[in-house]
Amino acid sequence: MNKKTYFERQKNRYKEGEFRWCTQTVLQQHKENCRQIMRIADEAVRLEFLFDLPWDMERTYKIEKFQYPIDWTYMPTDDSEFIYQMNRHRYFICLGQAYAMTGNEKYAEAFVRILRDWIEHVPLNQESKKVTWREIEAGIRAENWTKSILYFENSSLVDDDFMELFTKSLEEHGEYLFNAKRGFQISSNWGVLENHGLLFIGLALGKEIYTETALKRLEQEVQIQIFSDGVHWEQSCMYHNEVLHCVLETIHMLQAWGRKIPEKITEAARRMAMVNVAWKKPDGCQPLTGDSDETNVEDMLAVSAILLAKEGKKEAEVLKGCAGQYPDYESIWDLRREGAEIYERILGRVPQQTNFMLEESGNYYVRNNWERNGEYLHFRNGCLGGGHGHNDKLHIDVVSEGEDVLVDAGRYQYTYHEKNRIWLKSAYAHNTLLVDNKDFMEYTDAWGSEYAAPELRISPIQKAGYLVLEGAHTGYLQKGVQVLLKRMVVVLEPGVYVLADMAYTSEKHTYSRLFHFNNQGNLVCEDNRIVYNGTRAKMELVFPQENISFHRIESKISRHYNLYEKNEAVSAEAQGEGQTAMFAVLAGKQMQPVQVCMRSVYNPVRNCALKEEYAQGLYIRTDNHEYRLIFRYKDLTGPHDLLQMDSCMGIGRLLISADGENTISFA
Repeated sequence: MNKKTYFERQKNRYKEGEFRWCTQTVLQQHKENCRQIMRIADEAVRLEFLFDLPWDMERTYKIEKFQYPIDWTYMPTDDSEFIYQMNRHRYFICLGQAYAMTGNEKYAEAFVRILRDWIEHVPLNQESKKVTWREIEAGIRAENWTKSILYFENSSLVDDDFMELFTKSLEEHGEYLFNAKRGFQISSNWGVLENHGLLFIGLALGKEIYTETALKRLEQEVQIQIFSDGVHWEQSCMYHNEVLHCVLETIHMLQAWGRKIPEKITEAARRMAMVNVAWKKPDGCQPLTGDSDETNVEDMLAVSAILLAKEGKKEAEVLKGCAGQYPDYESIWDLRREGAEIYERILGRVPQQTNFMLEESGNYYVRNNWERNGEYLHFRNGCLGGGHGHNDKLHIDVVSEGEDVLVDAGRYQYTYHEKNRIWLKSAYAHNTLLVDNKDFMEYTDAWGSEYAAPELRISPIQKAGYLVLEGAHTGYLQKGVQVLLKRMVVVLEPGVYVLADMAYTSEKHTYSRLFHFNNQGNLVCEDNRIVYNGTRAKMELVFPQENISFHRIESKISRHYNLYEKNEAVSAEAQGEGQTAMFAVLAGKQMQPVQVCMRSVYNPVRNCALKEEYAQGLYIRTDNHEYRLIFRYKDLTGPHDLLQMDSCMGIGRLLISADGENTISFA
């Protein structure tokens, strides 16, 4: 296909004056992004590559230098992810944007020469299908090629000869993706990434069979892969957003081409975008759940707002309210003035609700407000999520005054022989419970596992301003161990949480509760408490029971792929025979040390104290309130159900009284 025919076919080509408007807008609103894009483009001109864009799936930290002909299978370390990043060609878009901003032909020359080099030296064959021509890379390339070529329409270096080469290879990509096997892809994020690429190719080349096939497959994939609560089943914030990106790009391209958008695709985008609202931390980043990086999601919220507003979805207001005043950098280039005008017309607002109970995926998010200095808690008890999921049942993340306090340790790398990969996926790297210091799952390699046991869901309950989150799992009901673990998280007030952990068994075991703290603060041990002192936050972790011992242990945290730092965790240990209850209180935003102690529970009917195996009381004094809580462990009957601790009296498995006021019962 010659140059004239190709560009006249593109419904999303840049019109006269749009480069000027985009350039002026990004320079005004996103100077840091512009500097990064220009740096990447200049490096690509010199054949130097460093992958550090916000949504690069596997970041690198050392520039790798090449010369022509490029070695497209070069692997600087033992991690093949560098090869995949290199062959996805995301830097072509950077070259295009640099060309649009400067008009310098060196960027067009680099684009043409690098792409020619790739086409000439990377043939499609059985061997390359395992590395440079994996289906996922082919799908990602399709988006990057068809987007980046639009920037170079006015360059004489992009001539008919080059366009014939370009479109022929693009069609080869299309045939490859069209004929890709449909087993693994249907349930994997790979399928969505592949088929959104096939859609790009179908629209760009006018191949209706590619377009229709891609849409049919995408409808099936999003219906299967996305839970009703909007979370992608693989339980990774990072890959959730990679899938969301593809779904949004599908909507964008269909809008640009004036085609009908399947309702299943629009609905998937709406639900997935609202998940970014739910799990966004006060600093704007996604949590490190599963294989994820600490990436800011506000750009995803902005583009979601624009595209869904165009489809008349009311959620656009909330999406903008959680994003920012201006469209993100990439949206300015992709959606241009029309997108910016749509964004400006959206009346942004934060959600009225502060808590999101995503029960199907087993993720619960609690916050006190939508400010940068807010309190935030994430409780997780969902399915594993396949290879990108981690063994994080009953895990919690905690943010106080906008600062991470308790953290997930992240992912680091995907190489199995790298011991950090297995450790970071394990329960040891999460704020959860262990029995006899053993994990409750085993790993066969970087992606596979054995003894993955299901979780037990318990619906959250909210009453009188209190919130109770609960979950259990069956991971230790195997391999000769018979222990059922259950965790209850009681939210008393913003930044004050009670962790009530219960082991149900008839056996004797040692239990460890792990707490991984943010390495940007320091820990102070004071009697029965750990005090985290951060840049803004101060939070106490108090163990009120006498039979609890704790000690510091070495840990790690990986906020981005290929990078980890030393960290510190606390292991709180207890021995128990039979049913064993373990408590901890987390308290932030306190001027005075929080007071916590265990109390006896009485039966006023029989006028006697109950044994600890039946019920226990907990007294907590914060700056704001005095709390009395009663936890009942047995299914007591008749008059034995009435429980009392000071002014706290009632019937239920959990009773809460604040400042001597009425007792709230959770049956």
